[in-house]
Amino acid sequence: MIFNLPIADIQHRDTIFEDDFSNNVAGWEIIEDEDEKACIEKRHYFMENKSETRWMFYHKELQRGFPKNFVINTEIEILDYKGYGQFGLVWGFSKPHHVLNRFVLSAETDRFTVSRFEKNHHHTFHRFSGTYEKSVPGSQKCFLSVMLMEDYYYFFLHEYSRPVYICHRTHMHSEGNRFGFYVEPGMVIRAKKIKIQRIITKPGFDNRAWMPVGSELINGR
Repeated sequence: MIFNLPIADIQHRDTIFEDDFSNNVAGWEIIEDEDEKACIEKRHYFMENKSETRWMFYHKELQRGFPKNFVINTEIEILDYKGYGQFGLVWGFSKPHHVLNRFVLSAETDRFTVSRFEKNHHHTFHRFSGTYEKSVPGSQKCFLSVMLMEDYYYFFLHEYSRPVYICHRTHMHSEGNRFGFYVEPGMVIRAKKIKIQRIITKPGFDNRAWMPVGSELINGR
């Protein structure tokens, strides 16, 4: 595979949203019924999908909107799952959420999926699935990072500096400024943190040659 990776000529990065779930000032959904449970406890956002057929997602709006270049970082841990199931990030949708982008992992295999899909999965506009390597074999803690740099999306897992997938921004077009977490049936996950940063590149950026973007950007430090 030939990578079309960005030159890491980053002039500045500015945190525009950050949450470590020490409280719920950000206003994440809190709910408990026969189908789902979401709560903030012990500096984590817990999400449980109790249903057998419905996928769940928990989201909020980025007030100023997504900038031209940005990176979303999150750390998620699987607490329980029943059979096959996926979990991870969703972004780029409006409140009616007709079309969403997602970057998710499988609970039982070392596979990931990047897709742009219609609500209730009636239609998928773009989809890619592949395998990845865990930084700590057997660990249920996962680090996901979505970076939009100029015209390309880069998807990273854990703290590796090479992306697991790349696609043009037109494949993951954004319908709105919402973002959050995706959970399939039978799964219990908890998020430790989520951060969104605006990336400012130096003049002359041509996004054609590869240079490591730096783990301090990928892992949100």
